[in-house]
Amino acid sequence: MKNKKINIVLCLSSFIYTIQFYINNKITPVGDQTAFLEYAKEFHYNYLFFGIDRYFTWSSRLLIESATLLFSVHEKLFIAAAFLATLLLVYALRKLTPSLPWLPALLIFIFLPATEFLSAGSIPTYVNYIFPASLLLFALFFRESKNIWINMASLLCFLVAIMQEQLAVYAFLWLLFETVLAKKDKKPLLGNLCYLALSALGIISAKLSPGNALRLEKNIVSWFPNFPNLNIFQKLGLGFLETGDNMLSTSFAFVMVFLLVLFVYALHKKNVTAIALSGFVILNIFSQKMGWNTIFGTLTGISKVARESGTFSFNITYMSAVAFYGLLLLMILYALWLVVSDCKEKIWLTYLFVIGFIGRMVISLSPTLYASSTRTFLPLMISLFIITCRLLYHLYTEYQKRQEDVL
Repeated sequence: MKNKKINIVLCLSSFIYTIQFYINNKITPVGDQTAFLEYAKEFHYNYLFFGIDRYFTWSSRLLIESATLLFSVHEKLFIAAAFLATLLLVYALRKLTPSLPWLPALLIFIFLPATEFLSAGSIPTYVNYIFPASLLLFALFFRESKNIWINMASLLCFLVAIMQEQLAVYAFLWLLFETVLAKKDKKPLLGNLCYLALSALGIISAKLSPGNALRLEKNIVSWFPNFPNLNIFQKLGLGFLETGDNMLSTSFAFVMVFLLVLFVYALHKKNVTAIALSGFVILNIFSQKMGWNTIFGTLTGISKVARESGTFSFNITYMSAVAFYGLLLLMILYALWLVVSDCKEKIWLTYLFVIGFIGRMVISLSPTLYASSTRTFLPLMISLFIITCRLLYHLYTEYQKRQEDVL
């Protein structure tokens, strides 16, 4: 009976999460979907051929492009596919919180909010970001299943997911860690190495795609004319400022929830250093939200100047902004490190935060850095989602154990 109730919660949550995107598609501009409806007529509704053509003319995402065209035409089919993908996601994330299997199904509304995936139209943005992310997490958590059918499903999901370039980088870094860990623990490496190689191929495919090269040229003209004149360090500097500004100065709800959970867990652990570090970051963000004059106001101003000028100068002003954002991130990482007791888990969660940040920084290498909106924070959303689930799970289990000890 308990499992039945949990399944009902997961299904209901998945349906509500999915239907948001369909509703948003009716009440907000549909964005790129209008163009995709025209493409469907142009390609005579040959969805696979469209994806192949896009690989050579616009994007390396191939099957994701095919799916975007398909779901733009068949919105009811989109609901079914998105519901299934969300269900796979929440079932996979149950592994993070065994005693609280419903928790990820609730947190998904905060950490992967539908309102942050509207910039190119609700359906196209979902299919290019949330859909492959859901498939990726299912694959990563179930790729070692003893059930051959689940193994095959995981592989297929993974192959689709790594067609999204940010997720290919994220998957590669995730699997690199697990491969090193497996080697250290003297566990079989073949499965991890195969998936690691596939994620590397996803990155290479994105790099070599003729469509991506053509798209780069067009996006430079449309979004960032000065982009070719910047060296790699200037691009990364601009990306770091933009990421830090959006993550900390402006701050998203999912970042605040993560920080508050970290702070509460630090209180629970009675770790004064972690309390002070996480509390300091939260206080500064809240002060900025209240409109008080804080350092974040200055940092946002610097980021705005960099964005409008289209360049990054290696002077005291810019480097100080980078250093301060870097310091705040290190404070968060150190607080996280301090509160997690298990050595292997603290390394994993800290690493997860880092690869989420790196996954977002990939956009620094694109002229759409300032045009892509919140959707490119997807790798960081995933990491903070997982970390928050684990912190809340530890908080719950440790509290339960403490109560039992009292009794």
